[in-house]
Amino acid sequence: MTDTAHQQAVYGGASATGQAASAAAASDVLLRTQDVTVTYDLTKEALHKTNLEFRAGEVTALIGPSGCGKSTFLRCLNLMNREIPRCKIGGQIFYHGRDINTPKENLFELRKSIGMVFQQPTPFRKSIRENILFAPKKHGRLHGKDEEDELVETSLRQAALWDEVKDKLKQSAHALSGGQQQRLCIARTLAMKPDVVLYDEPCSALDPISTYTIEETIRQLCDTGLCQIIVTHNMQQAGRVSDRTAFFYVGDMVETGTTQQIFSAPRDQRLSDYLTGRFG
Repeated sequence: MTDTAHQQAVYGGASATGQAASAAAASDVLLRTQDVTVTYDLTKEALHKTNLEFRAGEVTALIGPSGCGKSTFLRCLNLMNREIPRCKIGGQIFYHGRDINTPKENLFELRKSIGMVFQQPTPFRKSIRENILFAPKKHGRLHGKDEEDELVETSLRQAALWDEVKDKLKQSAHALSGGQQQRLCIARTLAMKPDVVLYDEPCSALDPISTYTIEETIRQLCDTGLCQIIVTHNMQQAGRVSDRTAFFYVGDMVETGTTQQIFSAPRDQRLSDYLTGRFG
C-alpha cells in the first residue's frame, strides 16, 4: 500500500482494566451492525448476515480461524471494503444511530472518527512529530505551535510512547523499533480524537515484550471511553484485553458474549472445538 493510500485508509477471562469505564458507559452503543454481508464478484458471499453492537469504553475481540470473515467484517466498520473492486457491503451499519452504509457517506470524514491500526506497523516517511500532526494539519484542526506540541505529547502519552521518543521527535519514524512504530501508529490514529479504533491483528508482527506493551495501551485507553475492536488469532490475547468476544466461522458470526462467558462456557460446539484446539 502506498503512503497516500495508507494515509487515506487511516484517517479519513475479561479484562479487569476498563470495567469501570464500561459500566459507566454501558448504554453507549457507538456502532451497531444489522444483517451486514460482504459479497465479492456479485455472487461469492464471504460474510453472512452479522449483527453486533460495540460500546464506549469496551474492547471487543473478534476471533476465529483464518479466512472466517473476522477481518472482512472489521473492514466493513469504516467501509474499507467499499474500495475493493466488485465488493458489496450489504445490510446496515449504524454509527451513533446513523446508517453509514450508503453511497453518499463521506469516507474521508468518517475515518476521522473511526480510526484503524493495521497488522504491519506502517509509519509515514516523515518524522515522529509529523506522523502525529499530518492529519490534524490537513484538516485544519491546529492553530499554532503550542497546540501542535500539546497534541503530539498527549497522543504519544496515550500510546505509552512519549517517554521513549520525547527527545527525538524530529527523527524519522522508520528509525523506531517495530513495537514503537506500532505504538506510533496508534498515537497517530488517536491524534484525530476518534471515538472508535479498529485493530487488525496489531501484534502479529511483534515480539512478546512489544505485544505486552500494546495490550497494556489498549486496556488503558478503555478509561478514556474509547470503543475498540480488535481482530486477533491469539486467544490468550483476546482473554487479556477484551471485555466482549465474537467468534466467526466460515463467514458466520457464530457466538458472542462477555469474554469470560465465551471462554468458560461456550454454547456452540464449533466455538468449543476451536477453543480446545480441535481446528483453527
